[in-house]
Amino acid sequence: MKCSLAALAALVLLSTARPAFAADRFRPLDPATPVTFPRDHGAHDDARVEWWYVTGHLNDSEGRRSGFQLTFFRTGVSDALPASRTSSFAPRDLHLAHFARTDVDGKTFRYAERIHRDGPGGASTRSTHLDVANEDWTLTELGGKLTLRATDRDETLTLLLTPLKAPVLHGENGLSRKAPDPDAVSRYVSFTRLKAEGWLTRGSDARAVTGTAWMDHEWGSGAIGKGTTGWDWFSVQLEDGRDLMLYLLRGPDGTRTLHSSGTLVQKDGHSTPLAPTDFTVEVTSRWTSPRTKGVYPARWILRVPKANLALEVTPLLADQELVTDRSTRVTYWEGACAVRPLPGSASPAGQAYVELTGYAGKGALGLF
Repeated sequence: MKCSLAALAALVLLSTARPAFAADRFRPLDPATPVTFPRDHGAHDDARVEWWYVTGHLNDSEGRRSGFQLTFFRTGVSDALPASRTSSFAPRDLHLAHFARTDVDGKTFRYAERIHRDGPGGASTRSTHLDVANEDWTLTELGGKLTLRATDRDETLTLLLTPLKAPVLHGENGLSRKAPDPDAVSRYVSFTRLKAEGWLTRGSDARAVTGTAWMDHEWGSGAIGKGTTGWDWFSVQLEDGRDLMLYLLRGPDGTRTLHSSGTLVQKDGHSTPLAPTDFTVEVTSRWTSPRTKGVYPARWILRVPKANLALEVTPLLADQELVTDRSTRVTYWEGACAVRPLPGSASPAGQAYVELTGYAGKGALGLF
């Protein structure tokens, strides 16, 4: 799973109140179906919920640091098959998107959100390859590389993303289970390390930027399991070339469930699944949002003993909270973080993005 689960709960209830597989369009995931690329980077019409999610750390020529998040969500609102669609204006899908920027040195965080139905001039996806758009926000595959563009007010981010490793399948054949419930499973694929280069424009000031990004793509029924109260997701890129994904699903008592999981990706791209017993996450500090009064974890110690990793993860800016009342209706924290080895550890340093949901009280899990 990834955890830009961040709009999962809201998307399911925004789409329909009918049973997940009641009609012809939406189908359970078949474990025997292989994942193939570039087709599976594209949209899956038989999945009720789907998203593409990119985060990254950038530097300009003067050393100014920034982080970004761009996420596209698609959820089915009609069970009708494509052949039965009577008009190109008849909505089949709802498309939502978030674009956030962290100016590390300027100590500012800004975000924007969008919501559209599918149709001319609104939002679109393709099933043959990666090509998603919400108005002029785009994420597209071009010759094995990805192009990204998003704008908000006077800021525009344009990037070329080059995969440095092959896509990683999380779970068994890319099947990420989130709870015992039969439909609480999704396909989860990541590019854990992308070379980023492009332009960040603020007003008339255009600066070349370079850095590293991470992309997740997930699709399925949208179910996260009864009793799940939130999740904590970590994407870590280490200076020795390894990448680490961890997610914790929290139950009613706040402790992590047995379906928490992770993946360790070596420099050569080889990946190893991590069971809940393979890693620990310790919260060492907390931050209270001045807007929502949500109390979020704000510093962590991650340990993966069999990989000899003992890491401290620290937000580069305390306030990286999104309150998405005009789209997914999820309140969550999604932020750029620094990664340092614990004193006495031989672990490498690095960088991370962290997502936290379920901490802000009402609205923390969308329409749930």
